[in-house]
Amino acid sequence: MFGFVSGVGSFTKPVLARSGFAGCRVYGAPVRASAGPKMQVLGVFKSAMEDFKKEFPLFAKRGWGATVKAEGWNGRHAMFGFLALWITAYMHGHGLIPGGQLDLSQWGRLADLGGNKPIPNERAIILIAHVHVLLVSVAAAIAPFSFQDRLLLEPGEKDPEPVGLIPPLKFGLTKEAELWNGRLAMLGIISLVGASFATGEPFLDLMNKMFGNVFY
Repeated sequence: MFGFVSGVGSFTKPVLARSGFAGCRVYGAPVRASAGPKMQVLGVFKSAMEDFKKEFPLFAKRGWGATVKAEGWNGRHAMFGFLALWITAYMHGHGLIPGGQLDLSQWGRLADLGGNKPIPNERAIILIAHVHVLLVSVAAAIAPFSFQDRLLLEPGEKDPEPVGLIPPLKFGLTKEAELWNGRLAMLGIISLVGASFATGEPFLDLMNKMFGNVFY
């Protein structure tokens, strides 16, 4: 007897099976198998990724732009950004960052916010710390160690398959868990920046309230 089976996200394919009803062929109605709890990639996102590959093939081949590789690295930077924000908020609340302002006579226009208003020491220290982290990140991208995940796709390496709007829940040191954490970190930073602009409240104070005043 001829029946039909289908894979996830694919149309039905005919298969041959023996039956006690000899001499008759029964064609089952085409049925699409359920994708289960894993949500498939939304069509608009997938088409946007395909359009990007066509318009910017050189960037897409190296993992830049609308690619799964780029999303993974953006998520990692967002997670590190939250860690840096937590450390900064704790140091800010416990007086571990020197107060005062930079001396314009020593730093010149580099430390001027406009109108002869100097940059606060706290802002300058945080800025320089982030510059150091940025340089380390650039060095790791240009000349990574053998055990490191590379920033760009190697020649001939394929971009991982997208997992969709809601990735599977797999706890522990897994790609799915990293993707969840990265997406939540990116969403959290965007939400905090937007709320800070909307309310006029300092970013660190708003984040401290968001986490239940655990930093100061």
